[in-house]
Amino acid sequence: MLNKSFLLFITILFTGICFSEDLKPSEDRRKVEFFERLYDSKIKGVKPIDEYQDPDTFYSEIAKRVGIPEVVYKAVEAKYGWKKEGKDYFMALMIKGGGRSDDWGVMVTRFPSALKESKGKEEAKRLLKDMETKMVIVGYDGTISFPEFKDK
Repeated sequence: MLNKSFLLFITILFTGICFSEDLKPSEDRRKVEFFERLYDSKIKGVKPIDEYQDPDTFYSEIAKRVGIPEVVYKAVEAKYGWKKEGKDYFMALMIKGGGRSDDWGVMVTRFPSALKESKGKEEAKRLLKDMETKMVIVGYDGTISFPEFKDK
């Protein structure tokens, strides 16, 4: 029993030692400094990650400050012909990124403009059938891809 307890103690000790090394701010994706170095620009107006209720909000704020939405709008216009503003539709973006991945995942949804003036649930449901969604991946290195997902 003593040997098993000792082995458990040694394992915990070495695990703590191996993973306790703090990253420099320029290497830690939970710090604004990482993205400032990555994009070679000063990022203002973003609070530390711990001050947001959700880490995705932190990363989304950084993405906005480094111009990811504009890159995505240009990409979907070039690939699908969707303009940022249209008389028949409007678009919304949902940005995911940061953390462990080396890219920004952006879900682009195009809604019919009439949805803003819809009168009731039934009309809104009918209009939502014309909604379109595309995924855009923007790598930290600037590469853009459009993953396609097959319906089940």
